[in-house]
Amino acid sequence: MTDERMIIDIHTHLPAKSGVSTATILSEARRLGITRLVNLGAWPLNATPEQVQSANDETMRLVRRHPDTLTGFAFLNPNHEKGFVLGEISRCVENGGLRGIKLEVERNARDPRLDPIMDACASLDIPVLHHSWNKTVGKVLGESSPAGIAHLGARRPRTIIVMAHLTACGMRGILDIEPYPNVYVDTSGSQPFSGIVEYAVKRLGPERILFGSDIPGRDFSCQLGRVLGAGIGARDRDLILGINAERLLQL
Repeated sequence: MTDERMIIDIHTHLPAKSGVSTATILSEARRLGITRLVNLGAWPLNATPEQVQSANDETMRLVRRHPDTLTGFAFLNPNHEKGFVLGEISRCVENGGLRGIKLEVERNARDPRLDPIMDACASLDIPVLHHSWNKTVGKVLGESSPAGIAHLGARRPRTIIVMAHLTACGMRGILDIEPYPNVYVDTSGSQPFSGIVEYAVKRLGPERILFGSDIPGRDFSCQLGRVLGAGIGARDRDLILGINAERLLQL
């Protein structure tokens, strides 16, 4: 890319389980003009406490190695004891320099066991990026839909929540979160189709949308094209691609 637009990818997973090296991913990001990647880490389903700590240790190591390119979020499994979960927030965010929390499919967003995590994040003024997907088949036990994310946003209005996977949540998902100004959405997920970014801008406003690729599960160029090719104004595009994330992450 040839312009000076700031681009922050809020949804990446390093090190890649696919075998693609971190160096290769960072090189491709630079080639496409992506300024900074937010690493959410990589972990097994329903990770043990030891696996949670190992994943977060790796994220902190990568951020220390690439401070000009990477920002990190800590992964949490809410199935573990409250003391461990809150201790991991303290270890990784307050003492480890990570800038947010990632929640996956282990515990549904409607579950009150998430509330201590949300309260801790509100106190620390950091966002929570939460997996979400509208599915008719293949849903994992505990997996959250956009309606569940809306429920979470309603009961914890002081916490900034980023709903993952715009195109997997679809127009219905946009409508679910529309009433809750503390809930944002990232642009990653599912297959590309036209009109979804424009619809999100119309219903949510550009300030609540963040660029995300879900690399390496998706492709940078396709995910960027979803935003760059959308029929929206230049200022809206710049907000989505980087300005919103810069503000939320206090970069």
